[in-house]
Amino acid sequence: MTSDGPPAEFALAEGFRDDLDSVPADERVYGVALQLYEPAGVTAVAERASCAPDTARRHLKRLEDIGVVEAVSETPITYKRNESYFEWRRRSRLEKLSPSELRDTLSELTARERDFRERFGVDSPDGVDALEHADFDDIDDTWIAISEWRTVRERITRLERVRQGRAEDSSTDGKAA
Repeated sequence: MTSDGPPAEFALAEGFRDDLDSVPADERVYGVALQLYEPAGVTAVAERASCAPDTARRHLKRLEDIGVVEAVSETPITYKRNESYFEWRRRSRLEKLSPSELRDTLSELTARERDFRERFGVDSPDGVDALEHADFDDIDDTWIAISEWRTVRERITRLERVRQGRAEDSSTDGKAA
């Protein structure tokens, strides 16, 4: 049996590579920087972003200047994402919610929180023994649910901070008048 080219799955991978190569280097480096939960050197970032080390270094320096990444060592220089920047960014987005959107989102999330408490019979995801709540076949589903519960709690905490900040701002504004 003869073939005129690579199998279809290879063509798909080539298409992905073409798409990646068509993205500007600064965007590729930024995409890699978003995933730097552990320190990585310039060469590793360059490899992951498919660019030259000098290009990666220049873009990482710019990202460091605006706070997206932070240098964690000098020789060799390594970077990781700056979590405080991403927390600030999340809070900025949440602060743009209208009071009714904030209230509705909090209501929805607290209902999900209540559902998780009822499902697992504990007050927090840290109190869940995944093996106790899952058969062997659905242990992954249990881990996913626990992870979702943690995310729900983090979002509630962020939204509560925004809500409380607004309450403090409005009470301060009332006293100034």
